[in-house]
Amino acid sequence: MSEYKIAVVNSSSFGQVFKEHWQELEQIGEVKRFMLPTDIDGKTLAETLHGYNIIIASVTPMFNQEFFDNKDDLLLISRHGIGFNNVDVKAAKAHGTLVTIVPQLVERDSVAENELVNLLTMVRRTVPAAERERAGRYEDRAEFMGNELSGKTFGVIGCGNIGSRVAELFSVFGGQVFIADPDPKAPAGWLKNHNVQHVDLDTLLKNCDYVSLNASLNDGDYHLINADKVALMKDGAYLCNNGRGALIDEDAVLAGVESGKLAGYAADAVEVEPVPADHPFLKNDRILLTPHTSAYTYECLHGMGEKCVSDVKNVIADKPLVRELTSTLA
Repeated sequence: MSEYKIAVVNSSSFGQVFKEHWQELEQIGEVKRFMLPTDIDGKTLAETLHGYNIIIASVTPMFNQEFFDNKDDLLLISRHGIGFNNVDVKAAKAHGTLVTIVPQLVERDSVAENELVNLLTMVRRTVPAAERERAGRYEDRAEFMGNELSGKTFGVIGCGNIGSRVAELFSVFGGQVFIADPDPKAPAGWLKNHNVQHVDLDTLLKNCDYVSLNASLNDGDYHLINADKVALMKDGAYLCNNGRGALIDEDAVLAGVESGKLAGYAADAVEVEPVPADHPFLKNDRILLTPHTSAYTYECLHGMGEKCVSDVKNVIADKPLVRELTSTLA
């Protein structure tokens, strides 16, 4: 194929910070950015991207069976991120389309560190305290009581590439760290070195002061944290989620925060993005939302962009694609 058209779909960051990535693609063919509705149907998506044979894809929209049934020639979908959640990989294969993701190690530190930042920001009520100071209300400072993390009990649900890094960061506070994962990849030596214990989900929820959600999203994990699971949690526990928004039942978590069962909830993802302005989470100062920016570090975005450009170059040169890297735990 001598003519390439590249669509960058719903990624507001690719080629923006590191413009050289966009310029490298322009040396290959026409490049155009598309910002499309997150819930666009597959047929309309295919029609919109007609003629584009390479796609750099963000976390939305859904490249589903309907999309592939209606799409013309498509060589590659290179995810500008980790996970295949929004791509029907089986339909892609039947269509003859290659699908790649950013290796998990590229995002590991960035996402895990952001989760800890969001949790600490919520626990110490940093945002409302700073806003009050900006308003010249120094005398209100006694309203912003927080909690310490040192010596507390931590839980990590999903101990893969990112979850394992979150567990490592939690371990520096000196408390017990529990992980719940049906198939943890961490070796026994790693568990011992970081004071980590493998337990079932209910045991984790009943015992932890701080709980981090890092599971991948599949049929079994949809609304993994629901009303029953919130009821199991320790009174006054904090919950944070840098995985997928649909891992929680938002109504159940909101009810938990409003009742005081949960002391707070911090998340970088919600089930439907972008977050509507009237979302109840935005009206509660015990809930902290960030706009899916866990990967927004210079180091991470550079690595993500490099991988996408490499995917495109390798496809047109008919070279093998690097699909994944293995996490190394020590």
